[in-house]
Amino acid sequence: MARYENYRENRSHSRHHGHHGHRHSHHHGHHRSRDYHRNHHSHTRHHYPTYNPVEYSYDDSHGVEDSVKCEFPRFTSQERLGRIPWAINVLSWIFLTPAIISQIMILVFTIKFVNTDNTGFELESPNFPLFKNSRFEECWNLTPDPANCTAIVDILRNSPYELDKKYLDRGYTPISSQWRSHDGIEYGWCAFASCFHGFKVVPSVARPSIVGETKFDLWNTLNMSALVSLLTFVKRSWDVGRGKQNYCTGSLKEVGIINWGGLIYTIVGPFVFWWVSFIRFAIDPVSNSAVSIFAWRSIWLLASTVHYHPWSCVLRGRPGLKQFLSWFLAILALVQWCATLYVLSAGWGALQKEGITQGYDCVEAMIRDAPGTTQCSAEKLCSDTILLSNVSFYWDSLEQNIVYIGLSGFTILSATALQPFVWATWRSFTRPDESWGEHFKRGDIGLVFGFIFAGLFVLLMCALTATVVVNLSAITDREAPVVANTACNAVHVGLSNWRYYLDVSIYSRALRIAKAWFNA
Repeated sequence: MARYENYRENRSHSRHHGHHGHRHSHHHGHHRSRDYHRNHHSHTRHHYPTYNPVEYSYDDSHGVEDSVKCEFPRFTSQERLGRIPWAINVLSWIFLTPAIISQIMILVFTIKFVNTDNTGFELESPNFPLFKNSRFEECWNLTPDPANCTAIVDILRNSPYELDKKYLDRGYTPISSQWRSHDGIEYGWCAFASCFHGFKVVPSVARPSIVGETKFDLWNTLNMSALVSLLTFVKRSWDVGRGKQNYCTGSLKEVGIINWGGLIYTIVGPFVFWWVSFIRFAIDPVSNSAVSIFAWRSIWLLASTVHYHPWSCVLRGRPGLKQFLSWFLAILALVQWCATLYVLSAGWGALQKEGITQGYDCVEAMIRDAPGTTQCSAEKLCSDTILLSNVSFYWDSLEQNIVYIGLSGFTILSATALQPFVWATWRSFTRPDESWGEHFKRGDIGLVFGFIFAGLFVLLMCALTATVVVNLSAITDREAPVVANTACNAVHVGLSNWRYYLDVSIYSRALRIAKAWFNA
């Protein structure tokens, strides 16, 4: 009875102050709640300052049961951090803008590459198994300059690419770059290709492993991962500004279009689509090498936001379910991250084994009528795995840095994701009076630095890749990797990646584009 009277008194007091305005009741309620917890803990625990891991408060005018405010990460507290949240919000827009521009550029180049004029390079052409989508035939018909050919081979023997030397040591001559230079003299790809004039051109069909994870795909997956992170952060910042006057209703209406879109995108792409790709990769790493190394981050991002608005409001009446989802998603992200490590290790080992891996299947029936002459039998040529190998083709020195940026981004984002787990575990031993979850939320720098690192990599990757793609799209002209067996007087031409294989409407091109856009 006394408890009921106290409740009525508190309700009457709340109504009495209600006419003074919603803002005042919220303000006083917040401080009463905070003061109560501070006093309470001072009597029951050690004299450590307490910490509330989320921003929330109570509004007496709505009653005890309806008073929970929207929850946001602690760093959004304008009162405690002054201008820092404002600076972070401005920075988020600075990062988001180039991320959006970068994705628009990716879309424009994808459309451009897909709509490449392939007149004379049609898939149905009888010459496609011979010369693929390259202009090797044009250069092969030129009369070679013996002095140039000798100089080029000498350059190969002093090549900065170890793979070139491995081919030469086995008696093969590769063309693995767009041009070579020596003593101020530049030798173009076409001049090199003409050195194989009269060699028998070996027809072949490319294996799926040829069209793997390209630099363009890496740019797309990293940018999409960063874009999702930045949109989530900007949406949360927007909610913080509006949420000062909003309270949890527990309704699905609190989940906006961006949140629903991000949830659906994460489930379809970085989760379901990615695991399908991973299973195919686990079965055959060489033939299914195109697997995103950033998909796990989307699951981790979802796990880290379950305790905050809007999902915390939707799950307000189900704390057990909210806790379960948070841990379940975190475990899924961890498992996916471990699987990604396997992709990096197993995939690298499979594709780089001895530096030479067969990537084409010979079309033996076409060898007799193929242009050029050879002293070796068709059977011997078709069993030559080095001749039919997948040669890495180097376009530009800057292009190689895209791979290192991608690996650096994976490493730093991984450290950011693991940081709060390590922090919470360590603090649980040094400060056992507070829960592990409280330490986790206090020490989770990923909610801020995760998006900052993502934004920085977007700026760097966008600037570098855009430069490479724009320059290469202007100067490349269907150059392709080539391997020649000088003992047999035979040469094999590979697919040209001058358009990142998007000009070739085979090998599931639509699926490859979808995988990159869905970060799978």
